Amino acid sequence: MERLGTLHTYQYFNSLGRSLKAVSVADLRRVAAIFETAYSSDRTMYSCGNGGSAATASHFAVDMSKNTRLPGVSPVRAVSLVDHVPALTAWANDVGYEEVFSGQLAGLGVPGDVVVGISTSGNSPNVLRALTYGREHGMTTVGLFGPTGGRARDLCDAWVAAPADSIEEQEDLHMTMIHVLTRHMREVVRESSGAAIAVAVAGEPR
Repeated sequence: MERLGTLHTYQYFNSLGRSLKAVSVADLRRVAAIFETAYSSDRTMYSCGNGGSAATASHFAVDMSKNTRLPGVSPVRAVSLVDHVPALTAWANDVGYEEVFSGQLAGLGVPGDVVVGISTSGNSPNVLRALTYGREHGMTTVGLFGPTGGRARDLCDAWVAAPADSIEEQEDLHMTMIHVLTRHMREVVRESSGAAIAVAVAGEPR
């Protein structure tokens, strides 16, 4: 247990703090604007990633769909493409692992939906295919990537870099970004709820 107090541990915390401060708020705002448009258009956001980024994609979907919900107003619709294990294994076995996300999108996505790719390298073939499929079929594409964005950045309408050296820190930053975006969308839903109430009151007979 004494090792948790070593210099290495404090270095990690300090490095993570510096990386958090270096995240582009402007890029995060661009992503938030896309999410707002999707919500106001009653569209769905689909998230995907591999390994730790798969867990982040799942976390994204549950936070967006549950933690933004208010009674009497339309919910944010978010779906994780990493959670349907039979679909993942079927696409991987019958077609190829690079198609596990795009294959699902082919049966679910419609123009105006959002594809959210999460990858520290920005070069995961199945994430690249999902973003490519989204672009080719009228969807908006968003990415949460490592410092450079890899090849995936050129497939995105908006993306945010995790400006950290280690993958662990990059994954920490992605989770923080998701929490910031979830809190933002909660406010968007709350404002939508207030507007809906105002419209209902205005339409009541006097």
